[in-house]
Amino acid sequence: MSPPRQERTKTPLTQGIAVVRLLLQRGYALGVTQIAAGLGMPKSSLHRLLKTLCQIGFLQQNPRNHRYGVDAGIFAFVHEVAAHFGRNMSLDAELRKAAAALGVSGVYIDMLGGRNAYVVCAGGDEGNTMRLGISCLVHTSSSGKILVAQMPESAWPGYAPREGDKAATPHTNLSPARFYAQLRQARAAGFAWNIRETSVDHVSVAAVVREPLVNPPRLAVAILLRHDAYLHRDQHELEQSVLALADRLGRVLAVKR
Repeated sequence: MSPPRQERTKTPLTQGIAVVRLLLQRGYALGVTQIAAGLGMPKSSLHRLLKTLCQIGFLQQNPRNHRYGVDAGIFAFVHEVAAHFGRNMSLDAELRKAAAALGVSGVYIDMLGGRNAYVVCAGGDEGNTMRLGISCLVHTSSSGKILVAQMPESAWPGYAPREGDKAATPHTNLSPARFYAQLRQARAAGFAWNIRETSVDHVSVAAVVREPLVNPPRLAVAILLRHDAYLHRDQHELEQSVLALADRLGRVLAVKR
């Protein structure tokens, strides 16, 4: 399981990712001077980096104004990641089927990255491509809680709420003591809840998906519901549903090895 990340050293790879992120966030093409200013990079080293990004199909340069923008070819790489990361190809159909059978908004596979839980595969009405890569702090995530609960208690403080963390909603927990209590409860029960901690409109419950030979586990499946729908559902039934789904996905992964 990934520990909380340290500050990253600048490399051509990290700088290339920073360039792509800047262009995505701005939403329009930029010139070399604008990119250099936005990232605090010297133009001399940026030229070579932009050329490389164009060669691999991540960026394109407008021949008329010489500005750089994101190339549609980058989606081939995104598709490769989405299709194969965490055995997503094996799980995609199962998630969509589960979302329909359970009558929920979405079903997600999450993984930890530093102090965050990231969606790596999703199915259902709210499990579309816009959800891939979305993340939230572990202590506000049902998936994050159940995954950290599998770790030794000595590792838990690295994922606990800390000074400077902001509450996403009025329901977000910022108490380390309460977080540890939630983890102990999750470890005993086999599932964890997120009751409106990341969105006032949503509730989720998650359980660990166990892959062969992977310990501690790295995947969790979460069932997502809108809060108004959750109020009319049986909580125990949802808990049993996510445990059964996690078991089924684990068996799918075992067969696909």
